[in-house]
Amino acid sequence: MRKTRAAWTFGAAFAAVMTVGQSASAQMPGALDECLELAGEPTAEAPVSRDAGSAFFSAMAKARPHCEAALIGPEQDGRVLFHMAVIMQREGFHTYALRAFNMAASTGIAPAYTKVGDYYNFGIGGIRENHRRAVENYQKAAETGDAPAKATLAIMHQIGRGVPQDFDKMFSLLEETAADGYHFSQLRLAELYMSPDAVSPALARQLDLPDPLKATEFYELAAAQGNSVARAELDKAADGEGLFNDPAVRLKLINRGVEQGEPSAINTLGFMHERGDGVGYNPQLAAQLYIQALEAGLPVQELRGLENGRFVRWDNETALEFQVILQNRGLYLGFLDAVVGPGTMGAAAQVAQQAAQAQ
Repeated sequence: MRKTRAAWTFGAAFAAVMTVGQSASAQMPGALDECLELAGEPTAEAPVSRDAGSAFFSAMAKARPHCEAALIGPEQDGRVLFHMAVIMQREGFHTYALRAFNMAASTGIAPAYTKVGDYYNFGIGGIRENHRRAVENYQKAAETGDAPAKATLAIMHQIGRGVPQDFDKMFSLLEETAADGYHFSQLRLAELYMSPDAVSPALARQLDLPDPLKATEFYELAAAQGNSVARAELDKAADGEGLFNDPAVRLKLINRGVEQGEPSAINTLGFMHERGDGVGYNPQLAAQLYIQALEAGLPVQELRGLENGRFVRWDNETALEFQVILQNRGLYLGFLDAVVGPGTMGAAAQVAQQAAQAQ
């Protein structure tokens, strides 16, 4: 019953739109301002999260009576037509919605072209898919700078849907809209940088995919805007889960930290070389990295690492190299016996203290 009544209400307003010569006095005073204040500017952007989507449609529900009233009169504001089309699309009245989106587009509302494109791209509400018409509408929106239209065209170029497959064009459009701040494009770029199979083998090699550094960069940009998917992926990265559990990906992240002088990353890389875990076994380099980590500010009690939550015995060669470095600096006066006890760790603590004093 609610759906039928909603359709009748919009149908009456829509009939008024199509009736020439309606009295302007029939419009509720202030209806246009109230509609736009509650609904905001037209946008085809994807919500950053489920909660954001719910908040958006809650605002649209409050704006609805004002927007309906604002439709009545000799001239209709394209923004109002767009908002009413969004409401009717939400409620499943796609014939009305598509017609109103087209009318809004004719007044120069770029997101309306994007919405029309979506209807023909995805066959929404029983509308027959027509990828050519979808692309035409997306391009009209893109010409006026609509980021969602450009992002959708990027994906269509990725899969060759209605346009030739063109990975360079895909990246160009996504990078452009990501730079403009569109969270969806930032998220898609992050996913692409972690998915070598999503592009041609040649491009994957050219970009050295997967590239967790670039992926993290774009995940962070999207997450900063509240994108819940990006935030979840960053949490996985921090825990070394999902795609970030790949040894090669993990090593790239650690190397970035080393390049930036992060003590924990330097220490982790040293531990990996001590154990030959994901990198070549290199006790001399491991010892040098441990010293470097201490000099960068790593607390001596955090030196090396744990395995399954337990202390791992020092590798003999690495321990010996560590003692040699400390001895050469005049900090360790004991035997070179590869036994890392209080004397060795005390000397290591002095490395950290000297570095802190030098800053």
